[in-house]
Amino acid sequence: MGLFGRSRHRELNSLTCLVVALEGWRTTVELHNDAFVSGLVINVDAKMNIDMEDARYTDGNGKTVRLENFHVRGRKVRYVHIPDQINIMEAIQKKVKVKVPHRRMTEKGHIALKRTQQTLKRYRRQQEELQQQQESSASSSQSLPGPSTSSQ
Repeated sequence: MGLFGRSRHRELNSLTCLVVALEGWRTTVELHNDAFVSGLVINVDAKMNIDMEDARYTDGNGKTVRLENFHVRGRKVRYVHIPDQINIMEAIQKKVKVKVPHRRMTEKGHIALKRTQQTLKRYRRQQEELQQQQESSASSSQSLPGPSTSSQ
């Protein structure tokens, strides 16, 4: 498996594709040493190494430093805050969808892609079922009569 195949396999079998979808967005990345960095995400690779621009680094004591460029190693990332404006399902689908399959994509790569797509479909179905349950419970609670306040 070549370098492309390995990195693509790692992206498809983890949520790194969601972090890759944050390229061009301002976000906050929390680190393992209780520090966090806020800035514009420029580049994210398969190992979740993140390059940021116009960053603001705040250490565990609350001291803030403005930096023009900042690089975070993937193994130092604790959390990545996802902006509310991003639709998570669409972002994952865009990154998982193969526009033109790589001609040397291995069978394992096709299997990983298919599994990821199946997981997305299953998640979408679960969300729809949950929404239907919420709607039905909301409509049934509105149609039920409330406690009687009349006295006889």
